[in-house]
Amino acid sequence: MAAPGVGGHALAPFFAPRSVAVVGAADDPTRLRGRILAQLLKGGFAGPVYPVHPTAATIQGLPAYPSVGATPAPADLALVAIPSDRVPGVLEECAAAGVRSVLVYSGGFAEEGGEKSQLQDEVAAIAARTGIRVGGPNSVGFLNIADAVCATFSPAIDFDALPAQRQAAGKRIGIVSQSGGLGFAIFNRGLRRHLAFSHVVNTGNEADIDATDVLDFLVEDPATGVIAMFLESIRRGDRFQAVAAKALERGKPIIVAKVGRSEAGQRAALSHTASLTGADAVYDSVFRHLGIIRVDDQDAMLDAAQALSLCPPLAGRRVGIVTISGGVGGWMADTLSGQGFTVPALSAATQAEIRTWLPAFGAAFNPIDITANAMENDHRARSLETLAAADEVDAIVNVSSLAADPRLPLERDRLAALARTSTRPILFYSYPLPSPAAADMLAAIGIPLYTSLGGVARALDALARYHEARQPRPDAPSGGNGAAARAALDRAGGNLCEYEAAPILAAYGIAAAPSHLARTASEAVAAAARLGFPVALKVQSPDILHKTEAGGVALGLADEDAVARAFAAMDAQVRASHPAAAIHGILVQKMAPRGVEMIAAVVADPGFGPQVSLGFGGVLVELLGDLAMAPAPLATATVERMVGQLRGARLLDGWRGAPPADRAAFADLASRLSRLAADLGDRILEIELNPVLVHPAGQGVTIVDALIRQRPKEPT
Repeated sequence: MAAPGVGGHALAPFFAPRSVAVVGAADDPTRLRGRILAQLLKGGFAGPVYPVHPTAATIQGLPAYPSVGATPAPADLALVAIPSDRVPGVLEECAAAGVRSVLVYSGGFAEEGGEKSQLQDEVAAIAARTGIRVGGPNSVGFLNIADAVCATFSPAIDFDALPAQRQAAGKRIGIVSQSGGLGFAIFNRGLRRHLAFSHVVNTGNEADIDATDVLDFLVEDPATGVIAMFLESIRRGDRFQAVAAKALERGKPIIVAKVGRSEAGQRAALSHTASLTGADAVYDSVFRHLGIIRVDDQDAMLDAAQALSLCPPLAGRRVGIVTISGGVGGWMADTLSGQGFTVPALSAATQAEIRTWLPAFGAAFNPIDITANAMENDHRARSLETLAAADEVDAIVNVSSLAADPRLPLERDRLAALARTSTRPILFYSYPLPSPAAADMLAAIGIPLYTSLGGVARALDALARYHEARQPRPDAPSGGNGAAARAALDRAGGNLCEYEAAPILAAYGIAAAPSHLARTASEAVAAAARLGFPVALKVQSPDILHKTEAGGVALGLADEDAVARAFAAMDAQVRASHPAAAIHGILVQKMAPRGVEMIAAVVADPGFGPQVSLGFGGVLVELLGDLAMAPAPLATATVERMVGQLRGARLLDGWRGAPPADRAAFADLASRLSRLAADLGDRILEIELNPVLVHPAGQGVTIVDALIRQRPKEPT
């Protein structure tokens, strides 16, 4: 039953079983337990089906069996819909009987909290101990279209559409949802768009099989070309990243809607499936790195899925527009420009060719306005063919009125040939709602049709971002003295002062500003004389992370008397305001020349590992929030691209007469920091270099302050 590529996958018996037992089956197909069996049969499952009921002789015309151990042969998959407190016992029976996998529809587990969470823990423990794979609990089930396994009670299945779905050619879309009914709702919406699907899967509470397991199955499945996921949380970040990287390598796009951007969204995720939502910025970081297209609603998900399943790769962001309405063509151009695309003027030669058939009142520059006269001639097909042959655009958008278009059927063969041979994506947009006949025809020849301007822009953006993510990436830096850095960490406490952080940074070629730790005023004066005036003083205490607010910073001290007075005042003030703080001393540091204030920071995410953040720093970092984030380690070219994406990036290029800043030096520093974070991910929780002064080009950078927090040391 299983597709050749997944027959050996650990979840093949679950998603493509040769036989199915239905535990808790009922005769009445209008009840949930009866509907599970009825829909399995109605969906066309071809293997043996064993209803399990303690007393019934037959159920829905099939022989019934008193237990899973009494069936003629062990089932590959048992579908279980019984009270939650009976589920562990049935799982034990299934394991003993040789059943290979179980799908539990029953609710009443961790989503209710309290003792019910312990019941789910018991389900997970049985799966781990026996090796039986368990989907759910609290699952709506799944639909495997190619293998005719309708293992769901969802009333949203359009059974009349399934035969045509099984015959669909091209890339099919697999849906994975952690929300019960949403996956099948997306499926229904997609059917209205004539999209082809391979699977629809709800993972429920994920006591055993989770969304990452399903993702891995679909990546291996030859029938699935695009994967769309609705996620509330990702439980195994490292495994998810490995599977998503495999999908990227194999050219299987992943589209994700991830809730939890807002506080309310995080609460809903927690209460809905007993899951914890990670920091949303980290999800964005990981998704971008892995080429995952993040969307915010169902229509945006299908906009992207439609293009990614039907179109060739989009190698650039130049778009040619062919329109029958000058106004709508201009609106389309504006929308695409807002999404980061260009609508370039066509070459004189191409315009001259187009003008040979355009009416005098048409426009050949781009958008190409073929006017409403195109309803009576082949100007649309000609223009599309001309753009497809010219190396002047990367994608083509046709703007038409497909509510009643008499020319479209006449152009079917030419449009079909374009869809087959064009190396550039071709998308149609109808500003009135298209007729069913027009939608059917375009679907049949493989041209995606959209009914919103934003849908076209989102689809092209998904194609462009996915192509960009698949390009070869520069290697992250190697090197660094990890042993020296670990030794320095061993000597320090949990929160490292700036002077303690300096040797760790130095082990990776990151130089701190010249400085000296002083414990007395006289030591501070002597250090300042050696370093050269002016200097700064900064209190060094693992218990005082915000030194400025504590009165622990003095800047621009120009002579020995100023240093001595500032040292005495600072020491007295800090000890009075923080009597319990451990004061290691006061750092004397050479004042750095002015520069653009930046931040380079690392946070160790518990699920996804160290994440590097870059942005504009100093005291404005929290106010402005102009940051870019990516998983460590990072090549310098990647850092430079991240910096270029900041809203304030022009400040580094010379603003209002200021010289251009040394972006290359900052990129080198951040790249080295990312290598340190990757190498010491088992030790470091957080690093913050803020501010980093970026001096004029060729003059480097200066780290003004540094903070490192490490993980608690394991007891020896």
